[in-house]
Amino acid sequence: MDIQSSRPSEFKTVSGWLNSEAKPGKVDIYGISGYGGIGKSYLLGQVLDQTKPVDKGYLQISVDGRDPSILGDFMALYDRRFSPRTVPNGKPNNDYFPRARHLSRQHAAFAKAVDAAVKKSASPEDVKKAAGWIFRCGSVLNKSIPKTKEYVDIESLQKAGVDKRIDEAIALLGSLNAIAKTSGLPGRVKDILGITYHERIKADLYRLSADEWVADLCAILNRYSRFDSFRLTHSPVDGIDRLLLVLDDFEILGRTIIDFVTTALVPALGEANFHSTIIILGRDSLPVANVAFYHHFDPFVRDTIRLERFPDSVAQQMFREAGHPDADLAALLSESQGYPFLVKLLCESKSGSVSFHQQFYERTTRWMAPTEKTWVLPLCYLDRINEGSVSAMLPDAPAAAVIEWFKHEASLRDPNDQWYVIAPYIRRMLKEYHLKELGTLKSNELIAKGEEASKRA
Repeated sequence: MDIQSSRPSEFKTVSGWLNSEAKPGKVDIYGISGYGGIGKSYLLGQVLDQTKPVDKGYLQISVDGRDPSILGDFMALYDRRFSPRTVPNGKPNNDYFPRARHLSRQHAAFAKAVDAAVKKSASPEDVKKAAGWIFRCGSVLNKSIPKTKEYVDIESLQKAGVDKRIDEAIALLGSLNAIAKTSGLPGRVKDILGITYHERIKADLYRLSADEWVADLCAILNRYSRFDSFRLTHSPVDGIDRLLLVLDDFEILGRTIIDFVTTALVPALGEANFHSTIIILGRDSLPVANVAFYHHFDPFVRDTIRLERFPDSVAQQMFREAGHPDADLAALLSESQGYPFLVKLLCESKSGSVSFHQQFYERTTRWMAPTEKTWVLPLCYLDRINEGSVSAMLPDAPAAAVIEWFKHEASLRDPNDQWYVIAPYIRRMLKEYHLKELGTLKSNELIAKGEEASKRA
């Protein structure tokens, strides 16, 4: 069953988002939310496959968290996701984001200088480590250095064991005032404000990043102003004149890019002379995912939808089309709970098989860091997750860090329970996966340990 049959209303709604009239300088923001495994990415992917945005004049850029190694690195995301090497209908081997790429190279040189200066300091090693984390997050040495703490990924610092050193790390970074002048970076051409390019890397990284990115987009979309000298050095792409920016798995990306998006990117797009459509996919609705984002850009939010589980009739039809007999439908419905990811898995593989549970585990944990993956399975044995039960179940893990992570892990939490706990169907599936890995004896030992730990909740 295709997406138009299983989610006809949602398919029509999302397709309609791409049919608006192009108006230069207009920014339209849309949101798709829903529980982990509900099919957000699949829905949008099917819409984009069938409506072909490039035929409507869109340059599509998709930013997601598929590469865990760069999730906490702002400039890596900027260089590898926001600024793709190729664009539809573009010339082969032509980099259409030269200004963004130049900024990435200059920032890399600046980062090298910062790293060297940090290493030379007399600060304790954990302060230096914390400074490195903060720098890579992107807030680095912004003008708002006192506010940097608001944008730091505390969870990453907790896992690194240096969360108590945040203030000292920020002070260390803030003391490196001479880096921009002593790093030996070339090209000291001043902008209209009289501020050098490299001073902006240090003092206003997000706005500089947005300005360079939008300038490249103007060239691609042939939307330069007639006074812009850079138009002579860039090649527009025929047939596209508007932007479609997809931000997938926003809770994960937001830890690194939310300040960039809110303070720099959307304002820059609002001043550009092309139309921008931004679609944000996340487990929570936009107001819940980031209150500040929604507060600032409520006027730009045109529509949002929340995906729910498949109705029984839709899931049953999908099981029939996959070749399952009617006698098995009740059990399959019970097993899948109507969640699209589970329905799809059950259509493709035999329920209860090792491969089925392996796929489920990999899909559930694919965005998690290695340390987080070691927490997931033990937490499945807890009837209530708090510092007391976590300390008993995971004695070697920092309980506060585990709780802080779990609060934001919407793909695991049961949204209907008054306590923190993993959703029942996820618990059951992961415990069955664990049983197949460990065997009955060790599984029973963990069940007993979980029961004992839950008493401390």
